[in-house]
Amino acid sequence: MAEIIDFAKAHDVGVIFFEELVSPKVAETVAKAIGAQTAVLSPIEGLSDEQRLAGDDYFAVMRQNLTALKAALQ
Repeated sequence: MAEIIDFAKAHDVGVIFFEELVSPKVAETVAKAIGAQTAVLSPIEGLSDEQRLAGDDYFAVMRQNLTALKAALQ
């Protein structure tokens, strides 16, 4: 993890992404160590009941991922 933190610091990483289906603990630890934020990306392994009820599909979730990536790059 120290190597990841060193790399992130050296490259001025501002956002650490993690998948919505996994624990955010490692991402939060790295983000805290470098003064960054965390954000969630969907691996699109499947839609949750909530997403299906909202009418989301593969493309909607990909657009959400793109929105998160764009925000991180600004």
